[in-house]
Amino acid sequence: MRKRITFKASYTIEAALLFPFILAVIVLVIYEAFFIHDRAVLDAAAYEAALRGSEVTDKSDDIYAKVKKTGEDTIDGRLLATKDLDMDIQITKDQVSVRYSGEFSIPGGVVLVPGMSFSGIGVRAEGHSKRLDPGSFIRECRIVENLVK
Repeated sequence: MRKRITFKASYTIEAALLFPFILAVIVLVIYEAFFIHDRAVLDAAAYEAALRGSEVTDKSDDIYAKVKKTGEDTIDGRLLATKDLDMDIQITKDQVSVRYSGEFSIPGGVVLVPGMSFSGIGVRAEGHSKRLDPGSFIRECRIVENLVK
């Protein structure tokens, strides 16, 4: 004779109460990964654009154009959920600074807390690079090299 296996209804109720919480945690972890990804892409783009701009020794118009093009090319199609992105470029005699600011919005319009409006989280990234004159740097290296000899 076979035994009948019976499950209590309490298991079903417990699962029904826990499932939305577990699903919300999984969704939050996925969106956090999106945020971290976008922040890393913006950090890398800011530093790369500042570095490329520090290499140009011509007029500041050429530096600005090169920094802007490098920044736009680096982030083109790589951001997952960051919208309304602004790029601020500051060029001084000694330094090139690039600053990105945007808004991270949850994809798909998911509202995690009912009744709470969520417009987005601000995302900022900044990159700096010191401008060097390659000719004067090589001259200084040769002076030091001659002093050592």
